[in-house]
Amino acid sequence: MTTNLIATALPLVYRKDNEFEVLDGLDMNRKKELWGIQLLSGVMVALKCGPGNNVSATTWGKVKRFAEKMRFKGEPGSLPSKDVLRKHWGNKEEVKFAATVDVLEENGIEAEGYRGWIWCSEKCCPNYAYYFDLRYGDISWSNQLCTNDGDRIAIAFN
Repeated sequence: MTTNLIATALPLVYRKDNEFEVLDGLDMNRKKELWGIQLLSGVMVALKCGPGNNVSATTWGKVKRFAEKMRFKGEPGSLPSKDVLRKHWGNKEEVKFAATVDVLEENGIEAEGYRGWIWCSEKCCPNYAYYFDLRYGDISWSNQLCTNDGDRIAIAFN
């Protein structure tokens, strides 16, 4: 039972083992379980860019395997679709994301702003996959073995 939530503009994602739970705010009693932020599309993004959260490197394959191990309401995760990310991307989401990060930082939790490159589920050829640039809303592609400090782990649940 969750009580005394600190309201946030976007829902927060808590992780226990391989199970996610989404709450409409910050539960300071579960601060160590806090994993990410849920976008308007329902896609869940890690609090910070780069590897971590049981992903040693942010290659497409490693992030995909991590996503598939995670569960939300009993459903398995996947990489998000580029079309879903683009459909909900924009100023409204960015403003809510910034407000959510402000609440987290006011409570001593590190989180990065509305930025990062998110691997998408779609491949454009055998060794290349699409990625979505959260800051600019652009879709591009890269070699699946590439990593960058700006990679942001994101998971979708259908």
